[in-house]
Amino acid sequence: MAKEITCPKCGGLTPDARYCKHCGEHLHTCASCGAKMSIDARYCTECGTELTQADKVIEVEAGPKAYARYGPSLIPKDIMIEGEEPLFETRPVLWLQLMPPIVFIIVGIGILMAIYSSFPATGILYGCAGVFFVGMLWVLQAWYRWRHTIFAATNFRILRQTGVTNKSYVDCPLRNVHNINLDISTWGRINRFGTLHIIGSGVDIEWESIDEPREAHKILNQIVEQYRRQLI
Repeated sequence: MAKEITCPKCGGLTPDARYCKHCGEHLHTCASCGAKMSIDARYCTECGTELTQADKVIEVEAGPKAYARYGPSLIPKDIMIEGEEPLFETRPVLWLQLMPPIVFIIVGIGILMAIYSSFPATGILYGCAGVFFVGMLWVLQAWYRWRHTIFAATNFRILRQTGVTNKSYVDCPLRNVHNINLDISTWGRINRFGTLHIIGSGVDIEWESIDEPREAHKILNQIVEQYRRQLI
């Protein structure tokens, strides 16, 4: 059973990890007594030792920061193993998922309006309503698909979860990661999104259309490098 501590910010019980699983607070470890406290604390709440800025810099640089919107972990708790700690989580860019149905609605209604003179007004209204209804169903489906797509990295593995009802999980242990490739198109450079390809032993994982791909690429490489240093 993993050790749990009380988060100094929200008061919730969280595993003895780098970040609180409830509020995402960055937790610092006291070098003297091993107690956990907020990274912004000046003194240890247990032994009173003053925390120097050098200690905090070492703690922050020792591993990658959690994702900016970390909050409660996106990773389902039932697939986490003992001692596993989420380090980075993201999803595809939402507007890219919603663009096709929105374009369908706009173009569909535009075409119907363009041929307005060939049909009665009521027919045009019913047609626009039908296009809008189908488009909104498509929007809802795209949103649910996006909501249930999770790309994440922990201190043990890199994983991908997709599927609304039928879940699909693909993961690669950090020890088996051979390379992490970054692919950014011209459209992606303009809108700051791209795709990561994680190549491992017998498994390839694709994180498509994620925001800030260069930053994600850097963080994943840091996670893998830190894991390899721990094995030395």
